[in-house]
Amino acid sequence: MSNTILQEIMLIVTGMPGSGKDEFVQVAKQLGWMDVHMGNTVKDYAKKHGVPEDDSQIGKFASEERKLHGMDVWARRTSELIKDPDRTIVDGLRNIEELDFFRNKFSNVRVIAIYANQEERLRRIKKRSRPDDIKDEAGLVKRDTRELEWGIGRTISLSDFMLVNDRTLQEFRDNAAELLNSISRGYNSN
Repeated sequence: MSNTILQEIMLIVTGMPGSGKDEFVQVAKQLGWMDVHMGNTVKDYAKKHGVPEDDSQIGKFASEERKLHGMDVWARRTSELIKDPDRTIVDGLRNIEELDFFRNKFSNVRVIAIYANQEERLRRIKKRSRPDDIKDEAGLVKRDTRELEWGIGRTISLSDFMLVNDRTLQEFRDNAAELLNSISRGYNSN
């Protein structure tokens, strides 16, 4: 993989929990991108407000903040962490209001959706075993429902690029690098 970004562009990643967004971001970082995670913004704010490190509690907090401060609250808060938008990939887009915020604030924004089926996502989530992750199928269904209520389905359907993650980890990484390089080449020729 090359360490050079051929064209400056801001990428935003969306996808259901466990679809492979973090792996995609790791590939992007190897290609020279900086990353900012909207989920980390939520977790940091939740911790400051004494919310337990639990998926259900953090999700409830995120929803309450959206009701109080607008559906784009996490995009606004995360944008404060972006140092160089032309070399940044933002992970964790959940709704169209967040996308609208980013597109209004930054130029050259493109959205990449990562897709994997529910069974595969559950297997991956169990394997990564983060402290705040769901533990079983019922938990994943509950989390998927919450994220769909936030509007993630629309962001996925309106993405500029779709990357299906249904093969080996190495094949996904190769496909991610190919997509990133293709996007860069496409903007470099403009």
